[in-house]
Amino acid sequence: MHNIYKIIACFALRFSVVFSADPTPVEQCPGQRFEDLKDNIQVIPCGKKTCKLVVNTNTTVIFKFTPTEEVKELVNDVYASIEGLPIPFIGVSGVSACSNIIRVDTGEAAPCPLAPGVQYSYVNKFFIQPFYPTISMRVH
Repeated sequence: MHNIYKIIACFALRFSVVFSADPTPVEQCPGQRFEDLKDNIQVIPCGKKTCKLVVNTNTTVIFKFTPTEEVKELVNDVYASIEGLPIPFIGVSGVSACSNIIRVDTGEAAPCPLAPGVQYSYVNKFFIQPFYPTISMRVH
């Protein structure tokens, strides 16, 4: 896998039942260091300390990134950490992310392969399934 895959997958969000209109709370994954991470990730809706995922609604994730090499394929790897166990987000995890990429400069769709040195945004709206647990969790 290319490094860009790690960029999209490797950030942690704190989800709970609190909501306000502040910047998305994110943390670097252990062993990773992405410049301006907090400025390049947005979850809608989200609060200052946590994001609230409401059952039977959509949540949008936006992540800006610039690959350093050509990226031929991207795959979502989204999971919740519950009691230390990784639980994949069904319908999101394992699905190609290439159709969710746009060029930042033009707003045009930019399916894979992605060129190095070009800024892209990953934009994905996903449905919060009614069977998702209603507990506080970290999403990676």
